[in-house]
Amino acid sequence: MLKYAQIKKKAAKETLTSLPDFPKPYFWEIDFTQLRLPRRQTYVIERVLEYGDDQAIRWLKATFSPETIAGVVRHSRRISKNTANLWALVLDIPKEQIRCFSTPSLLTPDDS
Repeated sequence: MLKYAQIKKKAAKETLTSLPDFPKPYFWEIDFTQLRLPRRQTYVIERVLEYGDDQAIRWLKATFSPETIAGVVRHSRRISKNTANLWALVLDIPKEQIRCFSTPSLLTPDDS
């Protein structure tokens, strides 16, 4: 008989989902097969917003709510100012609410 903690752990593993194969090039520095949602959702959203093509953006919008995406745009320091500006316009977010405009980005100046 399974204990409560084992059942809870098993249920948590079942809710984690893998990503489709097409965004794999955006995650070059990690083992893509180990990337799971929702545990790494902020990281996934940041990468797709920053580097994604049309297909990846459509997948992102179908997978995450506009509120979740907007929350990442507001709080992330891992997206460039150009990306933040684009998504601020798309999601109607005031620039004053976007962290990367007031706090230095974690990207190097050459990456912006």
